[in-house]
Amino acid sequence: MKLRKHINSFLLTSLLLSAQTVIINPSLAEPSKHSVMPSQQEALALLEGICGADNINAEGTCNQCPSWTSGNSTPVIASVVYGSFTKSGAKEAFVDLEGCEPHAYNWGGSVLLRSTNEGWSFVHYEPGLRSERCLKASNNGRPRLVCEGSYTQGGYVMSWLDAIDFSGAKINKSQLVKVASNTGSCRPPYYAVEIKDFTLQDVNKDGQDDLVVKVSEARERKGAKRPNGEQCVGNLPKPKFHRLTFLSNGQSLRPTPETAKFVKRFDII
Repeated sequence: MKLRKHINSFLLTSLLLSAQTVIINPSLAEPSKHSVMPSQQEALALLEGICGADNINAEGTCNQCPSWTSGNSTPVIASVVYGSFTKSGAKEAFVDLEGCEPHAYNWGGSVLLRSTNEGWSFVHYEPGLRSERCLKASNNGRPRLVCEGSYTQGGYVMSWLDAIDFSGAKINKSQLVKVASNTGSCRPPYYAVEIKDFTLQDVNKDGQDDLVVKVSEARERKGAKRPNGEQCVGNLPKPKFHRLTFLSNGQSLRPTPETAKFVKRFDII
């Protein structure tokens, strides 16, 4: 995942739709991967499935956070990925929901919804699981999601990729790789390790979609000098780029031996 600057304030996107305005997160103004930004009309329908139709006010937001959350901030739809996650033929949506959770839960979570004759209905919620950018990979004929998440605290930015599988209404996730940067921490020595991109490719030509991750890495040299002794200004060299490969056997994604070494190294930052 490309590390992006976190948006300090949410933009209010308006459209006259039954005198309602739906708040969505503009950080995916140009959708990437299989995650998309829903239209205003679709966002309202999704929000009704999340909050309940009788919990939507005239402004198109929730009067109260759903009972299954633990916060009280306005919920914002960051992105959605559509598919048949729990059973063949089902029309389902996996929504990255920002809001209604404290910082400890990364300001949100992910909601699984299913389309019915009455609209979108709630299936499951996973607090703290952020899924703003996802790829749909195959898992024995059923979509598996590979999603990017991030967390910021004290000038540190952590970013990771999760493999997400669905067993009925249950969500199972396993972390594939995690990286971090401390350039905003004012605590040298500084480093910046970032997920720049992740794609699906059949690397070993076995008919399975494998995961390829591009990671950049820059670390200050020992004794790096700083202008005027300024401790909060980093002096990073040009980054090195690494290609991480996770091979699929149709059921799981496993790192190659070389990739496993990188994963271990990045995780102890």
